[in-house]
Amino acid sequence: MPTKRVHQDKQSIAQLALSDLQGSQNSSRHADWIVTIAFYKTLHAVDPYLAKKFNIHPQGHSDRKKEVQQHLQNIHGQYSALHQASINARYEDYTYQNKPKEVSNLLTMAMHIENHIKTLL
Repeated sequence: MPTKRVHQDKQSIAQLALSDLQGSQNSSRHADWIVTIAFYKTLHAVDPYLAKKFNIHPQGHSDRKKEVQQHLQNIHGQYSALHQASINARYEDYTYQNKPKEVSNLLTMAMHIENHIKTLL
């Protein structure tokens, strides 16, 4: 299982990538990756919380989603929406390019999830 420090490092790296992509001239072209990175950034906030508070170490996305639903009801809907958005961006025909409002809403969800977890630790 990754340590809390590993999750923090991955979260920091994801934030740097997110900031770089958002700040680029082609941020709209990178919208799918912005959404995907935002989801993974939240994942690296959720996992250490579950480990610290409940000694739970999810083995995959479906396991993590179940634990979020059980232990983090306040953010479950947003976490699920971000997870689905990242799937849509990576594997489905749906694209977030030229949809700045939708991307902005998803980024707000990610920030809310991270802030909520910080208040719990």
